[in-house]
Amino acid sequence: MINKIEFKSKLKGFIPDPKPAKFFIPEAYKKMASRLDDNFNTGTLKSCIPFLDAYTTGYIIPFPTDIRYYYHKEKDQSEFVLHKGIPLDLLNKNYIGVQSHTNSQTNSDLRSSKRTIDHVFKFINPWNITTPKGYSCLFVNPFNKNLPFELVTGIVDTDDYEFQIHFPFYWTNNVYESFILKQGSPMVLVIPFKRESWKMNVEFDKRDVETKAKKQMNFFSTFMDNYKTRIWKKKSFK
Repeated sequence: MINKIEFKSKLKGFIPDPKPAKFFIPEAYKKMASRLDDNFNTGTLKSCIPFLDAYTTGYIIPFPTDIRYYYHKEKDQSEFVLHKGIPLDLLNKNYIGVQSHTNSQTNSDLRSSKRTIDHVFKFINPWNITTPKGYSCLFVNPFNKNLPFELVTGIVDTDDYEFQIHFPFYWTNNVYESFILKQGSPMVLVIPFKRESWKMNVEFDKRDVETKAKKQMNFFSTFMDNYKTRIWKKKSFK
């Protein structure tokens, strides 16, 4: 059985669609060699399957339009603006754009330590998200990408919540440096998961050192792709 996640928007056809995260793998990663020269013992990130799994897990909601950040010297404040051609009624209906939270809504100790502006902003998300019964979604910064913002991580029970979900964030780039968040670039990573109950168990590892060492020797007895060929299970996000 394949589970289905749905993204619906009044702007469908006019803005970039959400896509599986695998479509947003950086070009720098794609062009990277798997090994350093002829030294098979030294792999790069390209040979690290857990790193690749992080790139390909879940779905990316991209920015619906260009959003420009700049520092307004006269007002002595930071601003996020959309192109003047964007109709105001779309902004007023909370389809796109950036809004703000008041600082009183969160304790300063809970704000990101990477923030360069002591303020919580919010990306407006034009997509409604629905998952099957018993499934929720984790909303987090796109993994392993250098971005000028840090999202506030959150979980929503998207099987019952029927409204738009917006994404609070902190600006982490240079305050005085203008930056354009490009239309179609990653805004948020969405990871659907089944709600299940878990119980933790912590105990002493009873395996003797020699047996463990032999298993380790067997696992790493070949130069390449031990984890990929012996442990890894392919995940599917379409």
